[in-house]
Amino acid sequence: MIKALGLADGADGADGADGADGADGADGAGTLGRITTRPAVVRPIGRSPSIGTAPGEDWHRGNQWPPENTEPPSANAPLQWQQNNNAHFTPVIDPVIPVTIVQPPRAWSTFHYSIVLLTEFAQAWEPPADLQAQLTALLAQATGPQAAQERANLDEAMEFRPGVLAEALAQKDSFTAFFQGVMSFNRNTHPATAYLVQGALRIAQYVAMYYKDIYQRARPSQLWPELIPPIVVPGHASFPSGHATESAFLAHWLELIAGPGGSNVMPSATGAESPVTRLAQRIARNREVLGLHYPSDSEAGRIIALSVFTAMTTAPDQYPKMRDLWAEAKTEWGEFLQ
Repeated sequence: MIKALGLADGADGADGADGADGADGADGAGTLGRITTRPAVVRPIGRSPSIGTAPGEDWHRGNQWPPENTEPPSANAPLQWQQNNNAHFTPVIDPVIPVTIVQPPRAWSTFHYSIVLLTEFAQAWEPPADLQAQLTALLAQATGPQAAQERANLDEAMEFRPGVLAEALAQKDSFTAFFQGVMSFNRNTHPATAYLVQGALRIAQYVAMYYKDIYQRARPSQLWPELIPPIVVPGHASFPSGHATESAFLAHWLELIAGPGGSNVMPSATGAESPVTRLAQRIARNREVLGLHYPSDSEAGRIIALSVFTAMTTAPDQYPKMRDLWAEAKTEWGEFLQ
């Protein structure tokens, strides 16, 4: 049995960022933070037979690790290996503590470095008063004059469940594979982008949960039993949609580093009808089809994503780690133009 800890709107963990430490670099093939019954030890060491036999012996001695015998076995014990000369966990630019590291931080798992980026964001970001005012006004309309319209929208969307269910379930705990498919990248081809993607998702989760806690909006299925979601309803409030916040935020970053605003390697990756923007809209809408979110939840997520993205890109020096990673990601997309 495997219990996946997924997106802010899928479960309570993180989006497909390496699978686990033992499978790091699997390009989102796994779901980060999995609780699994598989053994945690990935390189068990037992007692292996020696390759050769010692003089006068017709049997193979056993070797633990480090090896107890030379090869072929003799009366001499193996020499102790010398200590290696690595000075840091990952390559660094400036060794003065706190060190300045080379981007991308290759030895880090994308998940764990995403927490570093989230920590930097949490220290610098101040929730804007005008953003909360905008969200409050949106929610007042959605729960007042537009409540009947939202209900009718979700009732109609249920008709699309059979056709989109497999897609929506694939996006439940991880949707990075969809963006990778649209833009044709992975951790091997665009390592800095892979780190930036996971950092962006953690930041978007953080902000989405911040506002969910403020508004505590009931889920649609709590109000309207005819919606009967086909999956377990996530254990957090409805407004804003985490999937909408995360996918829209990620789309903004991908447009910046790969589209005309970046290296211009993907002119398609920008604008209201760009593939990444439409994909983000689709991911959010699929959550409505499942009966998990109102359309206004999705709209709130898009508003938040744009606000946070604008704040980070207009004052990049407040987020130096993300700034440096963004610059490196932009460079690596440009390398494909050569």
